[in-house]
Amino acid sequence: MKKIIVMSGDIGSGKSSVATALKQLTDYDIIGTGTIQRAIAKRRGVTTLELNKISQTDRSIDDEIDSYVIETGKTKDHLILDSRLAWHFIPTAFKVFLSVDPVVGAERVFNASRNDENNPSLEITLENNLKRQTIEDQRFNQLYNINFRKYANYNLIIDTSHTSPETIAKKIRACFDDWLRQGFYSSLWIAPRKLLPTHAIKEFIGDAPNNDEPQANQPVNVFVYNGFIYIQDGHQEVIAAHKAGIELISANILTEEPVDELSPGLTASEIANNVSLSMLHDWEAALGFKYSSYPEKL
Repeated sequence: MKKIIVMSGDIGSGKSSVATALKQLTDYDIIGTGTIQRAIAKRRGVTTLELNKISQTDRSIDDEIDSYVIETGKTKDHLILDSRLAWHFIPTAFKVFLSVDPVVGAERVFNASRNDENNPSLEITLENNLKRQTIEDQRFNQLYNINFRKYANYNLIIDTSHTSPETIAKKIRACFDDWLRQGFYSSLWIAPRKLLPTHAIKEFIGDAPNNDEPQANQPVNVFVYNGFIYIQDGHQEVIAAHKAGIELISANILTEEPVDELSPGLTASEIANNVSLSMLHDWEAALGFKYSSYPEKL
């Protein structure tokens, strides 16, 4: 089996930084989208900026990039590939998706002060990121009939919102090694502060003593709805992780489909829609943190 790790992710999720840290752990070569674009631009005798402009109206650029990625998957080994769609074109690779809270991602992009992006403020950066994300999702769906952000497409999903690239890289390496051995590993690692409860905290806080060790090796069960991740089972474990200051906890994704029934007579969407803003505020007050964003319905 070839040892190829492909990384995709949200805007501002830190793919380049994580890839660099992962290279230090694996000594694998890194190929990024920029490398691919520069190789194609050189072959065509144009600059990368000119290539980007051409790609807006010329589908052959996408086809050439896709062919490059496919050929790379066939001919290279011991490789880290930082590319939005490499998971689609190299199905035998270890497929990683880096997620990030939209606000955190916008802060990273804004602080990077990239000259080729019109981001005069954090608010506009967030707006631009969300627009770009929507355009990308629509484009990938139209061109390839795929849902880029569906977690089921990936072997591993890691939330990078509140964790260093070095820690993320170590987690990827550990899960990659388990994957190579065909061993068990949790497919989702996420910051406790990114998980939304589906029950009032008063139902659990008395049953989670401060001196309890958090069950870090016991994945919680979660579901995904409208871009947010909700706890279905494992509220106590999440509470304990909050109190212990654990950066990432493991989780099993039960479903990404809103119509799937998770409790007797209740679908994922119904459970999520029963979560109130006051419930989230109580959760924040008890555990001493603030969510960076809330579901729009709240």
